[in-house]
Amino acid sequence: MNNSVLSKIDYSVLKATATESDIIEAAKDTEKFNFATLCVFPKHIEIARKILPEKKVSTVIGFPLSSIPLSLKLKEIEFSLEKGAGEFDIVVNLSAIKEKNWTEVEKELKEIRKLTDKKVIKLIFECCYLTEEEKRILCKLAIENGWDYLKTSTGYGKYGAKDEDVKLLVSCSQGRAKVKASGGIRNLESTLKFIELGVDRIGTSAGKEIAYEVLHCR
Repeated sequence: MNNSVLSKIDYSVLKATATESDIIEAAKDTEKFNFATLCVFPKHIEIARKILPEKKVSTVIGFPLSSIPLSLKLKEIEFSLEKGAGEFDIVVNLSAIKEKNWTEVEKELKEIRKLTDKKVIKLIFECCYLTEEEKRILCKLAIENGWDYLKTSTGYGKYGAKDEDVKLLVSCSQGRAKVKASGGIRNLESTLKFIELGVDRIGTSAGKEIAYEVLHCR
């Protein structure tokens, strides 16, 4: 066992009650264990950046319900860019998908990609609310519009990462986008399982616990 597993983890600190000291501690753990990024709310980016470089800080947009219009998502992204986030996990417009308004969905994907330029962006599908057909169409649109990652879940839906969803996203992406599994991943066993299925990132709030498991397995 080596640190390659830990380098695939986006360590999420996205509790409503997260304090400045929680973010500082998590940033130090991210540095210590060489996690891919520390994922925080936009309001906590500046705090995380006191310790971590831009490429190690990710944030969430339209999270967790995507209940804001595109104009506010773009403002949220602009704020986060200004504060120094390097990666963005962005919830798709779920209501537009359910309305089969794919033109609106694609417009959002295009505008966000344009605004974020060369930053890493991850599209949160929230698979628990989507049909297989919707997932396949969304996968195609995300790839065509230059998104870097297809992400399973926010962790706030009816369920989180599932094997069948990960397999579908990996298959649909055909290597043109990477896949991130998130939601309910709390130990090394499930982390390794999803990596075996082809994911490149793991989103979890149990990063420290998984790190200790990895170190214990050496």
